[in-house]
Amino acid sequence: MRILTLSYIIALGAGLGLASAHLAVAERPPLGRLQVGSWTAWPRSGGRDVDPYMRAYLARGVHLPLGSGEGLELIAERDESGQMLDGRCRYLITGTTPTTRGWTLNVTDTAGHAFHLPLERSGFTDAEIVRDESAGLRAVAGTTPEAGNWLPLPIRGHFQFRLRLYDTPISGHASELRPESLPRIGRIDCR
Repeated sequence: MRILTLSYIIALGAGLGLASAHLAVAERPPLGRLQVGSWTAWPRSGGRDVDPYMRAYLARGVHLPLGSGEGLELIAERDESGQMLDGRCRYLITGTTPTTRGWTLNVTDTAGHAFHLPLERSGFTDAEIVRDESAGLRAVAGTTPEAGNWLPLPIRGHFQFRLRLYDTPISGHASELRPESLPRIGRIDCR
């Protein structure tokens, strides 16, 4: 009877330990997260002072961060109103980007992987975008093609916008970012 109880306790402890370890590194940790409007960043994820939870998450090989001097990646999972981004809706992305040598704006699934869309296009670079008179960014994201800057979205399900800023001075001072210096994500309509 005692051996059975001891075996049960060891199995329960091992199971809880493995489950808690998996949960600790399955997603990006809340430590070191910076929220600016709709966008979220982990500015120290590519530096030497990365926390142990982020180091464990990165060791899983899920994501390769930009180094502290290389740039900054911002992720949006929600629009301006706080609702999750949904493939059944259309979105208007407007505004400016911080000072940077170059940037990319991509659509990914919630794990950060690129979608396999029929057009084989899941993003823009700063060289491809057509700007308005004020040199601002204006793009529509949706499932049906639009005139101008259009990003295709998956037919349904949640997704993320990922804005990567390369060789930007704000990578070391990300805490100074303001919502007005980043593109806004507004929901146009849903079907």
